Amino acid sequence: MVPEQRRQQIVTALGTRGMVRADDLANQLGVSLETIRRDLNELERRGELTRVYGGATRAPKRSESWDRRAGSHVPAKRAIARYAVRLLQPQRTVFFDAGTTIYEAAKALPGDWVGSILTGNGHVEQHLSDHPGVRVQLLPGDMRDEELSVSGPAAERVFDKKSVDVAFVGADGIHPQAGLTGCHEGEAAVRRLAISKSFERYVLADSSKLGRVSQFRVTDLASITAVITDSDVTKDVLDALVARGLRVHVAPPVSVEQLA
Repeated sequence: MVPEQRRQQIVTALGTRGMVRADDLANQLGVSLETIRRDLNELERRGELTRVYGGATRAPKRSESWDRRAGSHVPAKRAIARYAVRLLQPQRTVFFDAGTTIYEAAKALPGDWVGSILTGNGHVEQHLSDHPGVRVQLLPGDMRDEELSVSGPAAERVFDKKSVDVAFVGADGIHPQAGLTGCHEGEAAVRRLAISKSFERYVLADSSKLGRVSQFRVTDLASITAVITDSDVTKDVLDALVARGLRVHVAPPVSVEQLA
């Protein structure tokens, strides 16, 4: 079977099942696991699937809007956000990355917290602009319209002279071998610099991001202080990340009243 025929069979299997495991595909198609991994990498490059720990899932819709993503996994994101902001001491400088989970952290920031916020997230800047104890600075650079995320050379140059105490960063994928990855090259570059110029580095990511691999590499797991995720994380993915030396904090679920 030629590679393209094999890859089409993988795509067909994904359309039926929604998720495939690499070892199952190797057995079914009569090829090595390494060959399947190369096929999955190529199909992800084309946007036809998303790599996850041990296999692949259907690729997310690229047209998904900010509002739609902000409305997904809300209990998980709010649990992560409430847990994360409890880690912040007053009078610190904190970097808030792009992404909807980071935005939830901004919304969860206590009204009596005092400190400085540096952010590449226009939604965060807008929300915290009236916070009485916060001095908020939006990175300069190129802004993506609906996302209001800032990236580019001007944003990156800020970190030439500036460091932060704590970085809250997002992720499109966190994988035991591939590390932290993102789906937007400019945002990945800003995220990488923020991590390199901070003393504590927390990845805020709901459990759907764990085990996944996205297109642009950010950093390896050793550069991360901890990942904060939700209680839906599966044991196999959690164990694989912990085995690589990553600290994973599982946020307790929020109540119905806390979601209101």
